Amino acid sequence: MNLKERLISQGYDQVDILLIDNEQNQSTIANLSLHKITDLEYKLYLEPESLKYEFNGDHPHFIAEQKEEDGKAKQIRGYILEW
Repeated sequence: MNLKERLISQGYDQVDILLIDNEQNQSTIANLSLHKITDLEYKLYLEPESLKYEFNGDHPHFIAEQKEEDGKAKQIRGYILEW
C-alpha cells in the first residue's frame, strides 16, 4: 500500500505534512488534498521502499529516505498535521 492509500485508510483526507530531517531542518508541505494527488511519494521525493509508518500514537508520522538534488538520500520524518 502506498503512502497516499495508507493515509486515506487511516481516515485522512486533507493534510499538511511537516518534514524534519536528521539535522532538524524543517519544511512544511501544506494543503495536500489526498484524493487529488496521484503519486505522493514522487511529490515528496521519497524512496517508496524505505517508508515505515507510525500512525498509532499521539504524533502520526512516517519515516523514509528522501532524494536530494545531488542524488544522495537523507532520512526524514513526515508528521501528519490534519486540519
